[in-house]
Amino acid sequence: MRFLLGMFLIFSQTFVLLAQPTHADINRVMAEINLLRTSGCSCGGRKMRPVKPVIWDQRLYQVSRRYALYMERHNHFDHRSLEGQDLGDRLEAIGYNWQKVGENLGFGYDDFYSVLEAWKKSPSHCRMLMDPDVTHMGLSKRGVYWAQSFSRPMEEYLADHDVATYD
Repeated sequence: MRFLLGMFLIFSQTFVLLAQPTHADINRVMAEINLLRTSGCSCGGRKMRPVKPVIWDQRLYQVSRRYALYMERHNHFDHRSLEGQDLGDRLEAIGYNWQKVGENLGFGYDDFYSVLEAWKKSPSHCRMLMDPDVTHMGLSKRGVYWAQSFSRPMEEYLADHDVATYD
C-alpha cells in the first residue's frame, strides 16, 4: 500500500509539472496584460504610451515553466541561473531564434493579480510589461516563484523589416 501511495504522489507531482494552463487562465492573464499595454500607464512616474498587445507563446511558456521550477528547486531567485544562463541562453537552448527578449520574475506572490500589481509598481518590471518591441509572452508559476518571458521572434522581425536573405 505504501508503494502505491508513493507512486501516486510521484505521479501527482509529475502531472502538476506537466500540466498546461487552461485556455481560460491564459485568456484571463493575457486580457490583463493587454489591457495594461493598450491603455498605457505610468512606470515610476514615467508616462508610458499605449502599445500593441502581446500574444501567448507556448515556447515562452515552456521556458518560463522550466525556469520557475529551476528557481524553486535551487532556492535561487535571479535572472541568471547558477550556471550563468539568462533568458536568451535558455531560449537559444530550445532553438528559439529571437530578436529581443525580456523577463519579469516574482517571488512570494500567491496569485497572478498580486504579482502583476507588484510588477506594475516596479519601474523596471513595468517598463518590461510596456515594451513596444516585444510581441510574444509566456508566464508560469511554481511554488512562490514566477517567471514571465517576453520576446520578439527573429522571423517576425525579419518579416516586418522585409530583410532580404541570400542562399
